[in-house]
Amino acid sequence: MIRQPYSKEIVRAVVERRGADVVPLAFHKWWGEGTYEKYDGLLDEISADIPDDVLVATYVTPGDYVSPTDDPNYRWAFSKSPDPTKTGRDERILLTEWDDLDLYLSEFPDPDKQPGIFDAARAFVSAHPDQYVLGHWWFCFYERLWSIRGMQNVLMDFILHPTELKRLSQAILDLHIKAVRGLAACGVDGIFTSDDLGSQRALMMSPDTFREFLKPLFADLIDEVHSLGMHFWLHTCGNVSEIIDDFIEIGLDVIHPIQAHTMDYQEIADRFGGRISFLIGIDVQWLLPQGTEEEVRAGVREVARIFRRPEGGLLMAAGNGILPETPLRNIRAFLEEAARL
Repeated sequence: MIRQPYSKEIVRAVVERRGADVVPLAFHKWWGEGTYEKYDGLLDEISADIPDDVLVATYVTPGDYVSPTDDPNYRWAFSKSPDPTKTGRDERILLTEWDDLDLYLSEFPDPDKQPGIFDAARAFVSAHPDQYVLGHWWFCFYERLWSIRGMQNVLMDFILHPTELKRLSQAILDLHIKAVRGLAACGVDGIFTSDDLGSQRALMMSPDTFREFLKPLFADLIDEVHSLGMHFWLHTCGNVSEIIDDFIEIGLDVIHPIQAHTMDYQEIADRFGGRISFLIGIDVQWLLPQGTEEEVRAGVREVARIFRRPEGGLLMAAGNGILPETPLRNIRAFLEEAARL
């Protein structure tokens, strides 16, 4: 082992910027689709001595079309959802007509009615009492809305159907709050979820639209997380620089990944450093798959140079799932250099 994993107390101190000048690793062994299969166990070999400073526990989330529990309604689809065999994102719309909203909400999934969905998370936390554990699910608000309504539809709904969209959003918030409470009872230290809000260039909606529809939801969820003594971590890809101040205002603890090539690292560090903690994701689009081994190592050191502060506030990850075309030597270089920071 290059070094021992940091304790939960050290990770908490880094997240809270309380004078812990170390760089914990989280989501650094994030293998993209096909990567693990391509290397047939070699990833385990080259990462065996790399510590996992932050661990992840999940609960049994609702299925898309089929419930994973005995409750047939523990799914995001409902009795009038269309054919699930289509593959395009906007062809797999679960709620096609707002006229069906009342019926949809009457069949909405309810974690409180699902016995045992937190058992695995509780056992995992109990097995790792000294380490920082995140309770985790994907798709928070915007991602869940477009997965229900379709991307094109939901962008129009912001303008044409705000009342209906807010009713649906409230139901999603209520579900997430139940999940947060269940995970808190398991003893997790933080919550990690996702909402990709940016493209490579800018937000997918105007900042004002974010502030009207999504910011209040995040504020309520973060307040709930904090009231239970946990941190809130958010994965949000793309250029989200216009709303980082908004997230700071409502108490977001950790933001990931500050996507490479969408925002200027130095500008982000100068504007927001010391007010929020960064889980910086090393570039998986160009640097890891196409850079040289030394360029990868230099890239890791450059992130540390820009974002590291004496009080803490920097953690390191992969920016997203590491692609199968990434050479093993580059994966090893990233992991080794990051672990030695």
